[in-house]
Amino acid sequence: MSEHSTPIPAFPAPGGPGSAGSHPGSALRWYFVPLVVFLMGVLAMAQIFALDLTFRHQRLNSTVVDAVMTIQIKAAVYHLRVEEFLAGGKGVEIEEATSCMEEAMLLADQVRELGRDWQGRPAAYPTGDPGASDRAGEVKSLLAEFKSVGQERMQQLQQTGHAAIEHPQFDALFNRILSEAALLEQSFQANRVQTRGNMSRLFLGLYLVWGGVVAAATAGMRRMELRRKGAEESLLQTRDLLLRQAEELQRHREHLAEMVETRTAELTRANRQLQVEVAERQQAEETLRQSEQMIRHLSGQLLNAQEVERKRISMGLHDELGQALNVVKLRIGSLEKKLDKEQEAPREDCETLLDYLDTVIENVRRLSLQLSPALMEDLGLTAALRWLGGTLQRDRHMEVTLEIPELDRLFPEQQQQITIYRVFQEATSNIGKHSGARKVSITARREGERMVFSVRDDGVGFDPREAASRSLTEKGLGLSTMSERVAMMGGSLEITSSPGAGTGISFFLPLPQEGKS
Repeated sequence: MSEHSTPIPAFPAPGGPGSAGSHPGSALRWYFVPLVVFLMGVLAMAQIFALDLTFRHQRLNSTVVDAVMTIQIKAAVYHLRVEEFLAGGKGVEIEEATSCMEEAMLLADQVRELGRDWQGRPAAYPTGDPGASDRAGEVKSLLAEFKSVGQERMQQLQQTGHAAIEHPQFDALFNRILSEAALLEQSFQANRVQTRGNMSRLFLGLYLVWGGVVAAATAGMRRMELRRKGAEESLLQTRDLLLRQAEELQRHREHLAEMVETRTAELTRANRQLQVEVAERQQAEETLRQSEQMIRHLSGQLLNAQEVERKRISMGLHDELGQALNVVKLRIGSLEKKLDKEQEAPREDCETLLDYLDTVIENVRRLSLQLSPALMEDLGLTAALRWLGGTLQRDRHMEVTLEIPELDRLFPEQQQQITIYRVFQEATSNIGKHSGARKVSITARREGERMVFSVRDDGVGFDPREAASRSLTEKGLGLSTMSERVAMMGGSLEITSSPGAGTGISFFLPLPQEGKS
């Protein structure tokens, strides 16, 4: 840019900090008309709802008032029919008088239910008096008592042929019914007046709100129109200024093109350097990959050599040391037979030596089986794994659950079977030495094109993160060897454990092509 060029003023971009889209009232301007229409609609619905509520309330009150008046009429008719019957009037039926009281009590019960809410408690609506329901119940009780007294008087006349013309209790009940009904009617009448006043005030408030909304809408629309005119004038001024700046922008564009060419050349050089670094990194990754493959191959050879050496040592223990111990046992037994009956001490020493030799021979046999499982060579992988579980249950007195299907057909190669057996052997050995468990579960199941093996216990458990942070000498080679063996077969190993919650070791192996069929 030249020293004498005119600076470009900053104009608010559309939707930027100074534009109409970012103004605090911009959202209100865009949604002003729909908002006003929505508010007016809500007010109209409120008026309609209030009007409907008023009509329903008035109709309900009128119905209740009519019911109370009918109760009074029915009570008066019953009183009149009873007096006529006692006075010897002809054509008066007890059933007709009784039906009047039944209808009156039914109406009183309906009035009482109108004064209770959905939980059966006294409610202020629709009567406006929370005690209206109780008063209606009192009227029903008085009607029942009034009916009972009248029936007793009429039955007395039928049975004895005479009855008292004046009955103070009967008249008092009748007067109380009329009095309570009148109070109940006054309550509903007062509620009608109160409801009418409340609804009048509600309508007045709605009209005032409606007027406020209309006034606010008018003021808002006027303000929006003023802003629109101001925006038009501002746009005209901005257009003139932009025309004056067109030439300046052209000069800036030419200068920018020069800067772009310079920057492109720099980026080209940087890109070439980056390509060289990427090629070097790819070569380093390939070298690392080959090293990992070599390490994996050497690990496999080391494990194979270890298996061969274990088998040689196992055979040596079984064939040489085992046979030698058996010969010593036979010689000691022969010496014991040659002792006289009086030589008790030498005989006891021989028996002690024979018991000790039995223990040593059993330990040699167990070490031989641990070093090279002859059972797997004779009966297969499945039998060897079940033997491991049985050994754990017999020697460690644990409750062992075995769910192992036939695996020899799925993994026919001997090296695969040895790998699976060694992983299970290491897992069960760790359980017997460190877990302190009472229950152990050993399972194997097929999931699609892979096998899932699992060994779980309810022992003391451990923290996997703390165990992983230990050095190699501290944590030993057990877990590392298990993981390496599983990785050699293309699988993965997972360990889940926490202090006090037991340990679970699961490893997943892909099925070989022979086992998938």
